[in-house]
Amino acid sequence: MTLEERKEKVKKLRAEGYNCAQAVVMAFSDLTGLDDATAAATAAGLGGGVGGMKEICGVVTGMTIAYGLITRAPASEKAKVYSQVRQLASRFKDLNSDRMLCRELKAPGAAKSCNALIEEGVEILHHHCTID
Repeated sequence: MTLEERKEKVKKLRAEGYNCAQAVVMAFSDLTGLDDATAAATAAGLGGGVGGMKEICGVVTGMTIAYGLITRAPASEKAKVYSQVRQLASRFKDLNSDRMLCRELKAPGAAKSCNALIEEGVEILHHHCTID
């Protein structure tokens, strides 16, 4: 799937009511091997900063879940996985004034919509895992 196809998919998913984490995980179903229903169920509780608590952004948790499913790394590669996840989160923070918490990203006057943040996350993970 191309980056543009992934971006179109997340727009459609958001219009259907899926949360940020669900949209990100579902955008990578071609690489994770999950059908959309399973991907949606996996990330259902992570929207709104984990259960609506405004903690870590669902885009970041969605990228983390998708990355884990894409790589399917064994426990012996935990350090490598953690390093890669830190890189993904760092790229997201670089684009968002060093912010990764939902309450900070969505504070009054926030410049980006959730949909824009989702597209950023999709782009980050796409470039990390694929080549068009």
